Amino acid sequence: MVEVTAACIIIGDEVLNGKVVDTNSTIFAKYCFDHGIQLKEIATIGDDETQIVNTVRRLVKDHNFIISTGGIGPTHDDITYECMAKSFELPCELDAECKERMRRKSDPEARLDADALKAHYQMATMPKGPSVKNYYVCDDLWVPICSISHKVYILPGIPQLFARMLKAFTPTLKKIYNLEKDPREYVRYFVRTRLTESQISKELKQIQDESTKVSDAIKIGSYPHFGMGFNTVSILGEKKDDEYLKGAVNRVVNNLEGEVISPEQEDRFSNQE
Repeated sequence: MVEVTAACIIIGDEVLNGKVVDTNSTIFAKYCFDHGIQLKEIATIGDDETQIVNTVRRLVKDHNFIISTGGIGPTHDDITYECMAKSFELPCELDAECKERMRRKSDPEARLDADALKAHYQMATMPKGPSVKNYYVCDDLWVPICSISHKVYILPGIPQLFARMLKAFTPTLKKIYNLEKDPREYVRYFVRTRLTESQISKELKQIQDESTKVSDAIKIGSYPHFGMGFNTVSILGEKKDDEYLKGAVNRVVNNLEGEVISPEQEDRFSNQE
């Protein structure tokens, strides 16, 4: 069974100071779930060289699919490419292919003065070396997904671009990690109960302890819906363990006065809060 463990690095002072609400981590979490990838960590950090380098070096020790978003624009605080290069002891150079794509698609040299052009080409100045590969996943965009060692993938922070490029990268991703030949698939069930979390805590811990012996991918969670008078229990695992998961669902229904609800219902309840 292919074991792909992922981490997500959200880079930007604007996220940490509340100016921007991060949605890319949610997009990536749903993407991982849909493609059978275990997302293990989401790190939100600022535009700080030491913090970026240390975070990348720590995560690559434990995970084989790490994406970063943000910090690849033309301003002084956009330092992600430079920091990623430093993390792997690589140079950072103006990429000829990316520069040419910029020229073809927006002709910056015809419309920008020298200072603005230098800033513009900062967005094409990225890690360089035999372990670096740029994937141009959208024909109408000049920006690539920059990959280092087929472990770290650098994407834009703009949510619309991030989601679009991640989706377009999927066929390539499946080949890199052999997901086509040996895929994982996750399933998740929800049970609503009027009992409080204190009342259901003991039973859920017993189910989790027993489930871990079957697979460490099985996760039992509890989510309160304040003001609605009920809590939701989540039962998540791989599709190969579906019969076991359904047994856990029945146990929650029978022992915790539960009622099975659909993912759509759970989404509606969560969005009403």
